[in-house]
Amino acid sequence: MLLVLAGASRWIVTEAHPEAEPTLSSLAVGCGWATLVSLSLLRRGPAKVTLRGSWVGLLSGALLFAGPAVGALLNARGLDGPALTMSLALTPVAVGIAAAAMGAGGLDGAAGRIWPGLAAVGGLLLLLVEPNLGNVRSNVALVLAPVMTGVGAALFCLRGSATRWRPTTALLGGTLIFSLALTAESLATHTRPTVSLLAVSCDGLLALLSVYALQRVGATRWSAQFTLLPLLIALEGIVLTRPPMTLRGVVGLALLVLAGVYLLLPSSEDAERNSGVVPR
Repeated sequence: MLLVLAGASRWIVTEAHPEAEPTLSSLAVGCGWATLVSLSLLRRGPAKVTLRGSWVGLLSGALLFAGPAVGALLNARGLDGPALTMSLALTPVAVGIAAAAMGAGGLDGAAGRIWPGLAAVGGLLLLLVEPNLGNVRSNVALVLAPVMTGVGAALFCLRGSATRWRPTTALLGGTLIFSLALTAESLATHTRPTVSLLAVSCDGLLALLSVYALQRVGATRWSAQFTLLPLLIALEGIVLTRPPMTLRGVVGLALLVLAGVYLLLPSSEDAERNSGVVPR
């Protein structure tokens, strides 16, 4: 819940301080300091390092943070936020399918994640402005965002190769993917990246919370954030602006609540995967 509350409060910080808007540079630097914080936490006890576990952690982190990287790239090119929000709401579907493909869950579990994702997208369609999907390149990126994020989350929670180093290597993988995206964007636009200390602090905190929440609750319950975050932001907007409520809005909120609550319910698959993330 701390991750959801922190993510839902981000827009308030950005509204008060426009320089705190997340960018590829703030995401890269923020994820970098989050990696250092996670590394310092390993000093509390012995941590076994394995080559396979390190590579799995790096790859899972790179995929896990590919969604925010895609979002930052698309925002820099003027794409509106609702499209990415609706796209990432399908992450639970990708998590279920990826977990089944990796042998960490059954097809029944994957099927059970399809309707919450579709319900969340339906709710967002009722609440948000209909996104503009005319650009083919952006459409491909919007499809890849939940797929990569879901595969990364499922890979992170694989039981066989989990170690205490997994959060640190995952954050390092995120730092690398953000840095590569930042380099590509800078070369393409011939601009020099700038960094806001406030944006770096916010992005680093969210990255740290995201990885450790994934380690604690498992991939499926972690993916509920992509439903709960827009739900909480919508509720905050209602409280602050007090717009007239319509049946369309009520149904949209109800669908988001239904999908979020269902995804938060602990499942046997998540319990089994989560039990192996950090060896005792």
